[in-house]
Amino acid sequence: MFKSFFSMVIVGTLCAASLTVSAVEVTELDKSVIKIADRSRQVKNQALQQAMQEVVLKNTGDREVLNVPQVKQAIAAPTAYIRQFGYLEQGGEQYLQASFDHSKIIGLLRQAELPVWGKQRPLTLLWLVQENEGKRELLNDSSMQESRRLISDLAQARGVPMLLPMMDLDDSMAISVNDVRGMFADQVAKASQRYGSDYFVMVSMDNLADGLVNLKLALYPASSEQPLLSPLATLSTQVMGMDAAMTGIFEAISQYYVARYAIADSGEANTTQLTFVDITDRQQLLAIEKYLHQLSAVKSVSLTKLQGITAEFSLQLFGSEEDLYRLISLEPKIQSQPQTNSQPGVGGDEMVDPLSSSQTPRQEYIWQGH
Repeated sequence: MFKSFFSMVIVGTLCAASLTVSAVEVTELDKSVIKIADRSRQVKNQALQQAMQEVVLKNTGDREVLNVPQVKQAIAAPTAYIRQFGYLEQGGEQYLQASFDHSKIIGLLRQAELPVWGKQRPLTLLWLVQENEGKRELLNDSSMQESRRLISDLAQARGVPMLLPMMDLDDSMAISVNDVRGMFADQVAKASQRYGSDYFVMVSMDNLADGLVNLKLALYPASSEQPLLSPLATLSTQVMGMDAAMTGIFEAISQYYVARYAIADSGEANTTQLTFVDITDRQQLLAIEKYLHQLSAVKSVSLTKLQGITAEFSLQLFGSEEDLYRLISLEPKIQSQPQTNSQPGVGGDEMVDPLSSSQTPRQEYIWQGH
């Protein structure tokens, strides 16, 4: 993809000294790059429509949104939403790159009463077993296989941050192909801890006759104090070819994330207050306010109280307070104050997502950014 046009969505190989990562801020949600055959008017118009489809999909995560009449009508006439577009050539191929008015895209989704997926998104560690020259192996970030390129392209196009393991000596000693193929979640969870992702997904792909691919997937939280008894999301299917298999992986993961992090307007006048402590300068206040404004659950933000090192913000919400707390839990720059009366809710043998709304939210936060 075009590093000069996009900030990278897929995280590259990390050095051993900096394996602690977390949720990713996906900033290029208003841009798309489309491969074209030529620069004729007809091809240009089709490419602009396709580019807007990709941008809408990035901001919702749900392909069904493209079938909503109001959205279909807007995509058919995308010029009202385009800020600029141009052409480029790379590797002997031609591309159209387009930038859209992000506020208009979000306005379209809000008017259609559709969920909006914000910039802060969970980071997923992908353990993928596939066949290579008759041998099953775990895909690593430095691989030159086609599947590695497809993962990078889909992570970019769908706005789903994805991390591949290094498969260095530590990984090789901690995990095997059979651990992933057998969906042994506890073993894979231990191997995943060094990467600091929000979730990990195990995927096994087997090549069948006539181009069919057998695909099996299970998604789990990367940090959980509970036994990993049941996956958060699963997929077991057969598809035609590698492209369809990779698309299926991203669709399954996106569906789970969208259900938890994409926020629609509830139509209710929900409000809440957030308290930040240890405020030392005005720049922190501005950074906090800017962060809260960009959350997809937030309609408006106002600073209502500033006393000493404590600041209280009043928020009007599109969704519920639980929606807000789920989004805040993804932000690595925010630390919640420990409270002795805050106990996570656990229900039976059901797999509990530690980033879900089942936890009692804490009321005070520390901003650790700049």
